Amino acid sequence: MFDLLVPAHGALRTAEQNGPGLRSNYCLTESASTKAGARAHLWVSIGRYGRHEGRGPRCVDRDGLLTVLNNENHAVALGDRAVYFIAGDRETGRRINLSACFGTYGVLVQYEATDAADTAMVASATAVAQEVLSWL
Repeated sequence: MFDLLVPAHGALRTAEQNGPGLRSNYCLTESASTKAGARAHLWVSIGRYGRHEGRGPRCVDRDGLLTVLNNENHAVALGDRAVYFIAGDRETGRRINLSACFGTYGVLVQYEATDAADTAMVASATAVAQEVLSWL
């Protein structure tokens, strides 16, 4: 997926981001800018929720994970629940932020590209999240 969505990308960077009640790993890559300024960036994270401070482990029960203030959230038919929002502008690059829950797992995808239609970017981010969830 990285090769397809982020052409001429650099090395994949991976790391862990763990916190109270969450264990997660992420992978990030970005393309080199071209003379015309075209670029792409893809960040994918998968996290597993546990019990913390009396909360259950279900992803969909996490406050704020599937909604974002000051942006319009759109539902996607994926997992237990999934939403995305679009940020940025066409000239500097649009960014799709997609969150999907499946049981105790949460998948976050951030995909940014220049000169790409919103529908294609949403479909790409959804395909990435679906691919990650298919391995569970």
